[in-house]
Amino acid sequence: RLDTMGISGPSAAAFWTAVRGNLLTLADAAGWWHIVTQDIAPVIEDAGFLHQAALALPEGVFDSATWGIWTNAIKAASGRKGRALFHPLRLALTGQAQGPELAALLPLIGRAKALARLSAPGA
Repeated sequence: RLDTMGISGPSAAAFWTAVRGNLLTLADAAGWWHIVTQDIAPVIEDAGFLHQAALALPEGVFDSATWGIWTNAIKAASGRKGRALFHPLRLALTGQAQGPELAALLPLIGRAKALARLSAPGA
């Protein structure tokens, strides 16, 4: 059924695992697929913080450990924790205030898109 919505390819299974718990209907998956695969307009809550986060973004291919490594580095550099740490990142990376775990979404979004979203105009 995901295939008929254009959700396919090597990351489709990981995508489904990441988003299925946050869907009200199967059709909602298309919106999240767009978020992880296409350009979006990030929501910039704190441009200075996002710049700091972009500088800490790990190099290389992202995997399931990247989110924790990255947020620990940001926490150490900024002193932020909890909502003050995570909410601006979620808004910038997904354009949404709520959604699937970012630890699972970040590898699907990838480094190039994440960096572009963190460095968007206004960030």
